[in-house]
Amino acid sequence: MTMIPLARFIAEHKITMAADWADSNPNRDPSDRWNDSASHWRCTFRRGRRRMTTYFSMGPAHTKEPTAKDVLDCLASDSGSVENAQSFEDWASDLGYDPDSRKAERTFRICERQAKRLRQFLGSQEAYESLLWQTERL
Repeated sequence: MTMIPLARFIAEHKITMAADWADSNPNRDPSDRWNDSASHWRCTFRRGRRRMTTYFSMGPAHTKEPTAKDVLDCLASDSGSVENAQSFEDWASDLGYDPDSRKAERTFRICERQAKRLRQFLGSQEAYESLLWQTERL
């Protein structure tokens, strides 16, 4: 299987992204102190008439706006983790989460929803699988 660079995938699928600063990320646990020092972004991807909006957070060492490559790479990684799992317990075990944790299950459900939205945004199972399994990670 030949791997393609993420930049090439983005160009071939004519994906663009705009990032707007956000006060917070609704997908993150508000009690997590990391949120206080992180930068949060509302990212909108476009591909023809298709559009997908997601939130993205970066630690304080990252001082620039995220790129489409940054965000799409994270979405692909999260989606791949869900696709590889047989269940929440399997996913939690693979990633080192406590399978009895409600917080971990919430994270899993967010990843499941994002994977579904990413698949819909890309418009085909073939493009989705290409992003997940045939595109080089950053």
